Amino acid sequence: RSNAPPWQWGATHAVDFVPFVEASVRNRTNSKSIRRELIDAVCKLHVPLEVDRSAMSASCLFQDSDGDMGGSAWDTIVHVSAPPGFPSVMPVVEMQTVSHLVGGRPLSQRVEGYPYSPRWAAAEMASRITQAVAGHLPVFRDYVMARMSAQHPVGVAPISSFNQPAA
Repeated sequence: RSNAPPWQWGATHAVDFVPFVEASVRNRTNSKSIRRELIDAVCKLHVPLEVDRSAMSASCLFQDSDGDMGGSAWDTIVHVSAPPGFPSVMPVVEMQTVSHLVGGRPLSQRVEGYPYSPRWAAAEMASRITQAVAGHLPVFRDYVMARMSAQHPVGVAPISSFNQPAA
């Protein structure tokens, strides 16, 4: 919505709308610049796997816990995107498995409810996203393990191992 005056035949001129058009263009340009800053800040903290440079709205990152989760590394791809309306709308953060598939597809889960303010600098936003991912990693791992257990319950052999000749 715009705060532009309503058009009144004979009383309104196109030049009356110039400040509103300029403000709209400035807002769109600032939004794209802020989105680019966020994605760049996230990429400085992590190794980027893929970055959407055309819209600067999405980035895929590799998160490795280095064995903090009970002795074995837990590899996760973290997708960060700055949706339209950013920074008023918080970035979308989604974690995805690297090596655990259900039905041939990787498992994923959104990270929600993390601290966020549209007034923070991009570096602060990226830092908070990193902290949220680190805090959500145990939850995501439990989710993945529960889904994997449901797919292959303990004591139930996969169908391919039935009717195999004994060695």
